[in-house]
Amino acid sequence: MTETPILEARNLSKHFTISAGVMTKRTHVVRAVDGLNFDIAKGETLALVGESGCGKTTTTRLLLRLQDPTHGSVRFAGEDVHALKGAALRKYRSRVQAVFQDPWSSINPRVRIRDFVAEPLVVNENLTSGEVDRRVHEALDAVGLGPAHASKFPHEFSGGQRQRIAIASAMVSRPELVVLDEPVSGLDVSIRSQIINLLKDMQAEYGVSFLLVAHDLATTRYLADRVAVMYLGSIVEMGKTDDVFDRPSHPYTEALISAALPSTPGMKRNEIVLGGEVPSPLSPPSGCTFHPRCHRIIGDVCVSKTPVLSPDPAGHCVGCHLY
Repeated sequence: MTETPILEARNLSKHFTISAGVMTKRTHVVRAVDGLNFDIAKGETLALVGESGCGKTTTTRLLLRLQDPTHGSVRFAGEDVHALKGAALRKYRSRVQAVFQDPWSSINPRVRIRDFVAEPLVVNENLTSGEVDRRVHEALDAVGLGPAHASKFPHEFSGGQRQRIAIASAMVSRPELVVLDEPVSGLDVSIRSQIINLLKDMQAEYGVSFLLVAHDLATTRYLADRVAVMYLGSIVEMGKTDDVFDRPSHPYTEALISAALPSTPGMKRNEIVLGGEVPSPLSPPSGCTFHPRCHRIIGDVCVSKTPVLSPDPAGHCVGCHLY
């Protein structure tokens, strides 16, 4: 990446210690996130994709400082996020915002829309009431809702309108990075394209960076500049979106993309059906954690040695003993 990244994650890990049983005092370590390394540039969208339980949500919680890492660091504009305090922390929370999956539960039903959208400004910035109102009206205009909606309550809006309100609240503080956690999965199909296009337009206008967490690979391909594929807490492949989708290298990425709906009806594809279940994070497999389900396993090296995520000259990274 030629320019300085706005966000850098280095060896980012989050491990949880849990009890093994009611009658015993044995404990196990769950490696929810294990040694992630990635960057996000200004104005770029990086997508995290993978099956449920692979560590995507834990990663976003670490970036939003809702949890502290066990190891590693997150740096935003050169500063260690988890070392920030006081005014510096408030500034970070203003510069990094989030839009969550469910528009019906992410908005307090007892507050008017003006107060919900204004919350990042009231909590993190020192503005007059008039300036707050101006910024709220600008944000509502930007998402296609006029200032007249500011005095209404959440129950007066549809699901798509609520997600627009959530986006307005995320953008009102003029952030540099927005975490999009499944931003359209809770919406009707007819509304999804409107929200996706709104996000693209706002990124083009404001130069904001996005970290997109998504199961929907069609949404990922349309929104993301780069994709990081996660499996059991680790990134197994990362690269430019078209490269990952058109020329997947890791066997897990191949299977994930082959299982997605084709982009055009009647399109022929070779679906790869994975055997077995996702291993328990309480007792992950040795070596490559994907080897029990892998359709391209090459022998003992896959069972005994953990692959390293290595980049090629074009910056495409894959963690697999095939390469």
